[in-house]
Amino acid sequence: MMSTHMARTSRFDFWRNLTPLARAKLSTAIFFTFSTIGIFQDFWAPGAPPWPVLTLQCVIAGCIALSWAYTFMWSKKFIIAIVLTTVASSLLGPMSSVNFPDSRIGSMDAWRARAAYEAAACCLMVIIGYIFFVRFVGTEGAEQLRLKTEVNLAQQIHEVLVPPVDQSFGRVEVFGRSSASAEVGGDLLDVFSGEHGVVVTVADVSGHGVAAGTMMGMMKAAARVKLMDGVKLDVLVHDLNRVLFQVKGDGMFMTIAALRFHPEGSVEVAVAGHLPVLRIRAGSGEVELLPNEQLPLGIVEDTLFWSRTVTGERGDVFVLLTDGLTEVENAKGEELGWEPLRDIVVARRNGPLSEIHNAVMQKVTAHGKQEDDQTLALIRLN
Repeated sequence: MMSTHMARTSRFDFWRNLTPLARAKLSTAIFFTFSTIGIFQDFWAPGAPPWPVLTLQCVIAGCIALSWAYTFMWSKKFIIAIVLTTVASSLLGPMSSVNFPDSRIGSMDAWRARAAYEAAACCLMVIIGYIFFVRFVGTEGAEQLRLKTEVNLAQQIHEVLVPPVDQSFGRVEVFGRSSASAEVGGDLLDVFSGEHGVVVTVADVSGHGVAAGTMMGMMKAAARVKLMDGVKLDVLVHDLNRVLFQVKGDGMFMTIAALRFHPEGSVEVAVAGHLPVLRIRAGSGEVELLPNEQLPLGIVEDTLFWSRTVTGERGDVFVLLTDGLTEVENAKGEELGWEPLRDIVVARRNGPLSEIHNAVMQKVTAHGKQEDDQTLALIRLN
């Protein structure tokens, strides 16, 4: 959010998110399951090395497996461990045969006896590995199920907090959608209609996921309480800033753009740390930027905020959007920017808002993959 793309998940996150106990269970399961390869080396060698040497072969085989697992699940730095354990295994095999040339098994009965011991050892190691795999899957599976249930619940709450908008309030027509990049998003799209006019708000909480979504819900509730009292937008933004500053985590902030459409035709505008609001005039297609001139919310507790008033005219289209749309990147790493989106709205300004919205989103989708929450609200005065 806010010019920082959502952190991309990787295979390394799986290991980092495990508890130390879960890591120990998984490591033990991998070690014992693959240490059986050390016994197979006894079949390949012409001699039959003593049991301590065979045990060492099993330990090295298990360490090789762990080295590969850690390299792909934890850090590429473990590649050196792969090299070292593989070299150790390559040297130990021939050395066992060279050092014990007279240890060939002379009779079939002796071979069967040794094979029986080795088979029993293999079974024991596989059983131990299986037990730890089952315990790992059982505990982590239950934890993942619990987390998935909580995330699904949070997603349902998010859908209630940020529903799609397609409504008309007298002269004011609003169409908007908010698309989260994960199960839960931190973008806010809200429309409030009261005796003091229609207020359309788009906000962007820094970060992503459940934390940002939770904060977004808190800010919506706080904003609704203030709007019911009919406060001006500068007072609204000021009070939201104080609330956010008191409850936010370290480094968290929020940008906001809000419009209040008064019954007599005037439009109150407040922008704090957010992308400019676009106003496209119906007749000429002239674009007026209502820019941000204030800090984001949550940066300074006692900062002052202000709003401005413009005169709305019939057919004017106002555009509110978040940077998840403008900062989407193509394969070359080039951001889309807001100008192509502006041009689409200008060209289609007299068409249905739903068609304008679809055209903008098609442009964004064609440019690159979504990596951040994306919110777009279109308002027309009729």
